[in-house]
Order: sequence, then structure tokens, then C-alpha cells
Amino acid sequence: MSGQARIWDGGAAHLTTAEAEQSAPPAPRVLVVDRDNLHRMIICRAADKAGYIPAGAANLAEATKLVQSAAFDCITLDLSLGRGAASDFLSRLNAIACKSKILVVGDRDTAECRETLRIARSLGLDVEDPVAKPIDVGMLRYTLEQLRIQGALQRSGLAPAGT
Repeated sequence: MSGQARIWDGGAAHLTTAEAEQSAPPAPRVLVVDRDNLHRMIICRAADKAGYIPAGAANLAEATKLVQSAAFDCITLDLSLGRGAASDFLSRLNAIACKSKILVVGDRDTAECRETLRIARSLGLDVEDPVAKPIDVGMLRYTLEQLRIQGALQRSGLAPAGT
């Protein structure tokens, strides 16, 4: 085929389901840490629609067990768990060299939110701008989709790390 453009012939359409599953990258995972069951369900639902496999944790003990047993591409951390609890959890993430994107959920104008972001950044964690409450589900889904796409580009080598 020298000098000619190759035209896609749809060969992938002939793959069996098992072959397609083996060749497809695993779906990204998100950990939703929120003590409020309804908020946790809403965020998990938005994450699912954004292409993630969500897991929920009602408290930091559950969240710690989950991050020690599985890798997550993104972690949402609700500030209603308390300042001390949030900073302790961030320290645990740092101790295990967590590479997950972190979305802090809470009122971005509070000292608690600013302090949590400062701690996360000082630990070298990959923290994003906070997600305000009450949550705009459409905006949360969009943010998660963008993080998922960004992560896929980084893993494929098409985007520089930290973008």
C-alpha cells in the first residue's frame, strides 16, 4: 500500500466479545468518600455516567481499606467528614504514594476547604479545584469526564503528565 492512505476496514467489528474485552483498557475507577448515603449515591451515579466504575465509602476507615486494596483513578472527598479526618486521610494517601486525582467536595469559600487543598498540595497529591455543594450534577459529570479523558491521554502517552 505504498503511497496510498489506508482505509479502516472495520476489522475490530469481527472480534469476539472475549477478544474485545482483553484488548480494551480497564474502565477507570472512582472512590466516593461521603458520609451522606444520598450524596454518595448521587456522586456515584454521576461517575458511572462519566465512564467510571464507582465505589463508595461512608467513612475514612472504609475509604482507607479500599485504597489499600485497589487502585483508583479519582477520589472524591467530602469535607463534611471533618477537617482533621480529611487531613488524616490525605496523609494516608501520601503514605501509599497515591497517584489518584482528588476532588474535594464542599464549600470552596471556607477556611476548611482552603486548608484541605493546601495540605493536599503540600503533600504532593494531585488535587483538583473543589466541587461546590450543593453539587451541580451536570458539572460534576463533566469534570469527571474531563479527568477520565485526561488520564487516558496520559496513559497512552499523548498528553504530558500533570495537564
